[in-house]
Amino acid sequence: MPAKKKKLSLFLFIDAFGWEVKQRHPDFLKGLIQDSKPLDTILGYSSACDPSIISGLTPSEHKLWSSFYYDPDGCPYKWTRYLRLLPNFIFRRGRVRNQISKLIKKVCGFTGYFQIYAVPFQHLPLFNYAEQKRIWEPDGLPCGKTIFDRMAQEGIPYFVHDSDVGDAARFEQLTGDIQRRRVDFAYCSLGGLDALMHAEGTDSPKIEKLMQWYDGKIRALLDTAEENYNEVSWYIFTDHGMHNVTGSYDLASDIEALGLEWNKDYVAFYDATMARIWFLDERSRTPISQSLGNHPKGRIISNDELRESGTYFEDGQYGDLIFLMNSGIQIIPSFMGIKPCKGMHGFNPADPDSLASLSSNQRIPAHITKIQHIHQLMMEELTLEGDAPSEPRTNPKNGAPTKRNPSTQ
Repeated sequence: MPAKKKKLSLFLFIDAFGWEVKQRHPDFLKGLIQDSKPLDTILGYSSACDPSIISGLTPSEHKLWSSFYYDPDGCPYKWTRYLRLLPNFIFRRGRVRNQISKLIKKVCGFTGYFQIYAVPFQHLPLFNYAEQKRIWEPDGLPCGKTIFDRMAQEGIPYFVHDSDVGDAARFEQLTGDIQRRRVDFAYCSLGGLDALMHAEGTDSPKIEKLMQWYDGKIRALLDTAEENYNEVSWYIFTDHGMHNVTGSYDLASDIEALGLEWNKDYVAFYDATMARIWFLDERSRTPISQSLGNHPKGRIISNDELRESGTYFEDGQYGDLIFLMNSGIQIIPSFMGIKPCKGMHGFNPADPDSLASLSSNQRIPAHITKIQHIHQLMMEELTLEGDAPSEPRTNPKNGAPTKRNPSTQ
């Protein structure tokens, strides 16, 4: 049998495995976790959090926040305006919209995650899409670099999950690369828990069963890693927690009742927990701001708070006004869906249910307090510092550049 490789750094991302959820499952990896702590998340959704984790940057810096933004001139799928002529009863169906999403993604050449959700077809051509590139690969961000850029430049062999397959296949692919000792670093995102809690809420008995499945899969993965590497450092983390949905509210009707004209006076994008509004005519700012300023179901996020959270965009790319719903209240109907979920994230980051979590077989430094700090842990695991060098590091045996050998199943 070939000699073991020196070290594996393993980062397993369990989507929505927040601190409060973790506390309700104390047997998860019991006896293996040496240190664990909550982490502050970022205002918004995974579209904001995930790029921050892998880059160490805030959305204001890497330029990815919510999925859609007002840009009728730059929209690459303007042809979808003709879909508004087709019967609603067909194109409201999730399966149909999923197939249309795949078509748009193929026609536009998007490599990142893309889904039109419930955006009305008459409005879709008004909005461009932010995550057009797959962020888990080099050059995936509009601005800034990720850990994958650094590893590609340094010639570090790594594994990153395949977004087109489920959790079981991701475990299988990662296990295979570890058995073959192909990688020094692995980043694997797992989405089953997030999907289950959206559908069932955070108190479903199905969650315990899923956590037991994750526990078994991860223990087996770690056993395989220790058989093939002299040293294994691993981190289990997430980007945000999950709230139970306690009610829903039709926020769009409140704004429509003001009598303003869509796409002349204003445009709004209704996320599941936020309304993002652009003022096309400055005269629309006052009535909309007054209507939302003392709203019983939520509040306007001040520019100072947006700056503090790293989600302020001076050019108003993602909206001139941001309205956040009270925690637990989902906007229905929204451009994300016409029916409420039982679980939702994207509420106030300061809420306990919003907190992310981080666990490891290593001591977690005190300065790691936010999800974007996970990037620093990755850098330290790979003994990388500061900005990437201009040239790839060389093979100490012959001075030749080391070859990149990422496994990106």
